[in-house]
Amino acid sequence: MIDVTELGSVSLTRTAVHLERRLSAPPVQVWSAWTDPVRLGRWLAPVESGVPGPGQTFVLRMAPSETATCTVTTWEPPKRLDLIWDYSGEGRSRFRLRLHGLENGGTHVLLDHDRLHSTSNLIEYAAGWHTHVEGLVAHLAGAPRPDFDSTFRSLHAAYLRKALELDPPSGSDPTDPGGNQRVRQPK
Repeated sequence: MIDVTELGSVSLTRTAVHLERRLSAPPVQVWSAWTDPVRLGRWLAPVESGVPGPGQTFVLRMAPSETATCTVTTWEPPKRLDLIWDYSGEGRSRFRLRLHGLENGGTHVLLDHDRLHSTSNLIEYAAGWHTHVEGLVAHLAGAPRPDFDSTFRSLHAAYLRKALELDPPSGSDPTDPGGNQRVRQPK
């Protein structure tokens, strides 16, 4: 069960998504999960080509017909990873990951994805990154990855509710005639 009280935030003015988590694994293990091609494939997406590293470009196979081309702009193990993120058909955006060690040996993870080209897909990115981070948590614990589609749908609905509570659209109804929330399918 996903705890929706730990939702990240979405900024319409910055076209950005921000997510924070406290993980029990130490920063070096979390860094490895984000940068080792084999480990990335276990919780995020398979690395189709290239290898994450300083100044390198690698391609993630996000879906059968969709990729994310990632160019590393900052590589400071095990603390900081910045990427130019170029998702199929969307244009380039910026992904930033910060890992801070905790006194208990765990890691405080800060994930920011900004310069997204459309406010219309911010909810999808928020729910998508949140879903992927749930997969990371499972991977680090040696547990099976949660089902992406059902987790994404649940989180998408929660992020949409949160966005509507914070900034309700004037004169619009977020439900369809049958009373169901309109939710785009995951990418």
